[in-house]
Amino acid sequence: MIIEEILKSIKDQLSKSVVKEIRIGFYYTGVLLNDNSLGLAYSFRDESQECCRTLKQAGTLEGPAWNLARLTMSPRSLEASLGVATMNALVNRDIEGDEGDLLKFLELDGTEKIAIVGNIRPIAKKLKQSGHEVLVFERKPQDPEVYPDWAAEYLLSTADIVIITGVAFINKTLDHLLDLAKNAKIIAIVGPSTPLAADILREYDVSFLGGMIIEDVEKALKIISQGGGTQELKAATRKVTVNLIESEG
Repeated sequence: MIIEEILKSIKDQLSKSVVKEIRIGFYYTGVLLNDNSLGLAYSFRDESQECCRTLKQAGTLEGPAWNLARLTMSPRSLEASLGVATMNALVNRDIEGDEGDLLKFLELDGTEKIAIVGNIRPIAKKLKQSGHEVLVFERKPQDPEVYPDWAAEYLLSTADIVIITGVAFINKTLDHLLDLAKNAKIIAIVGPSTPLAADILREYDVSFLGGMIIEDVEKALKIISQGGGTQELKAATRKVTVNLIESEG
């Protein structure tokens, strides 16, 4: 599993790091390490089982970063979000990427069929406005133009470009989605939950990674705690895109 491979690649670093502070907000989870690196991951709010809506470890989660990062592999989404946020604090710490979101770097001519896994509304809106055929997949679609996630099983293979939300790292669907997208000429993984692990993800034919770099840690923590989402976090972060095609050379 790709997420496990990324986790193992930073085990030694995680073993030397300490979790200083944790925030679990309405939209995002943030984990702050002792070197002041802050990692983000999406917070799942719709757990269906009552047993999974609280963290029994609450109040005792600070400490060795490896202990928290291991929760990345948990089948419980709240725990997995904590694990991915911890991992991202390290993986995304010293990333050099190009400033801007993904669409700035895609060379599109308007004829491409584009699939988006996760209803990333700003991207979908811009692509539709430019005349592209856009397929959007969401687990619980609220829009008649959005397909349920199971439709990706037979539609994702028809897309020229596939854009996947970083939440796929948390819910462990990334490996299967990449397999379904193997016919695409470009595959991108984007969003604040995305670990910008270029060396590993390049091996799985990923073309671009897009994520958030924290510039104001205190402000970001406050935004998370006060229920802010992606739009609000823009005030404390900058968007970067890592081109894995260019970096091959």
